[in-house]
Amino acid sequence: MSRLLRILPLLLLFNVLGGCGFKDIDKRFFVVATGFDLSGNENKPYRITLQLAIPSPQVEPGSSKTQYETIDAPSIAEGIRMLKSYVDKELDFGHCKMFIIGESLARKDITLLVDWMLRRRDIQNVANIAVGRPNAASILHIQPKSERYPGNALLLSFGADGTESSYSYAESLSGLARRISEKGIDPILSIVTNHGDKSYIINQVAIFDKTKIKAVLTPPETQLFNQLTNHFTKASMHGMFGGAKLVVAINKLHSSFQVKNGKDTPLVTMKVSMEVVFEEAPTGIYDVDWKPIEKQLSEEYVKASTKLLKKIQQTDVDPFGFGLRYRADHPKQRNGNEWKSVFAQSQFDIKVDMEIKGTGLIK
Repeated sequence: MSRLLRILPLLLLFNVLGGCGFKDIDKRFFVVATGFDLSGNENKPYRITLQLAIPSPQVEPGSSKTQYETIDAPSIAEGIRMLKSYVDKELDFGHCKMFIIGESLARKDITLLVDWMLRRRDIQNVANIAVGRPNAASILHIQPKSERYPGNALLLSFGADGTESSYSYAESLSGLARRISEKGIDPILSIVTNHGDKSYIINQVAIFDKTKIKAVLTPPETQLFNQLTNHFTKASMHGMFGGAKLVVAINKLHSSFQVKNGKDTPLVTMKVSMEVVFEEAPTGIYDVDWKPIEKQLSEEYVKASTKLLKKIQQTDVDPFGFGLRYRADHPKQRNGNEWKSVFAQSQFDIKVDMEIKGTGLIK
């Protein structure tokens, strides 16, 4: 009996090892990017495109090898399941850090799509989400000559390891899910535009209500939005002084806001402080008084910021998160139902403190 008790743990261990379902890396297809579009077919409305990485011994510009698989399906989950019959290896989304939503689908409803991504256990919450124009499939099929391995170029466009652009807005799956579920803040995603077969442009953002696109910001508005939200501060701005064109680089920027109850209407106050350096300026600017220039550029920044805030206010969405601050300061309104009517009546008061730190020249 004692011998049986000693052997029993070993028998149980063998039973656990026999049930292991692990598959080797050479039996997996790693999905590096996924696109979702509308197919135009009522019975199979979703068009799913997978970008699959093919391992290669060479890691150099232009050496990436990619396989694409596309299918039309009645639902996202069924489409992914059916795509397994298209390949000879198991599909693995563990390395998929880029999801592109076609513009037509983004203008209709993204709720079911985001819900599927959150439920699937092998999709990372840090994966980047963006909108593809004209569609997601065309964006995924772009293979820049500089790409070292599949999906690398597009991923670097949204990460700190690659380009640092003041026109792009990086949003993760967890951040998008929070903005969809949270009252008082709405989703916003970058738009990736097809620019030929070998390149793309990322210089606009789309503002959503909880389900679909409500407005698209222009490139200058996109850069200004990134500045006001402290999402990206290394940017530039231009203006005029004394008939001369000025361009300054923003080296430091900090913004904060409050939502107050004004005398007649609610008031959103925003304070912006920045340090700038001249990038383009007329000769002799070093010897003049910079105070009038700082005042002029500050006034122009206030006008542009107020115009942007009013445009967003007219779309009845709140990507800044003013509603979160309002709910925090008004405990009785934490359900968020009152905020939309309050935001529609709000006025904006923006104050800019600009300091010119130099001309960009060594003196």
